[in-house]
Amino acid sequence: MPLKLIAPLYETYTLDRSDALYDNKDDPTTVTIKQAAQGEHEQRQSLFSRLEQKWNQLSPDEVSLVQTISMEEVKKLEVYLTLCDCNIVGFDDKPLFPSKSDKDGNPTLAMSKSQFATAWAKLLPETAREIHEKVLLLNPLWRREGGEEL
Repeated sequence: MPLKLIAPLYETYTLDRSDALYDNKDDPTTVTIKQAAQGEHEQRQSLFSRLEQKWNQLSPDEVSLVQTISMEEVKKLEVYLTLCDCNIVGFDDKPLFPSKSDKDGNPTLAMSKSQFATAWAKLLPETAREIHEKVLLLNPLWRREGGEEL
């Protein structure tokens, strides 16, 4: 029998460190992350696609390679591609990252990439880091060699 595709995994995680930071004891802060498929992986890899070679006219044997990558941009894209649901609310008490159900009943973000970037920018760095850590738990392919976070 040939390979049959399976649905991606979805996991809900609690943001314990962020809850402690905000002294949130009433209702735990959660994020739901999905396992990235090839499409998400390709979008992430496109960040690494520009590589420039430069030759020094005065020293022809000298070649330098230049690749400009913001690791924070990588993290933001990884979260955007895999965050499905989150109960963090903004200053207006509305969901910071609104979601909806897809055709299969799974949660998915209900916002554009630019809306996500605006919402992401409002987080404290510690909370953004914790959310990204949860993304890497379900998507270990995106971890650097040795398993450490970007």
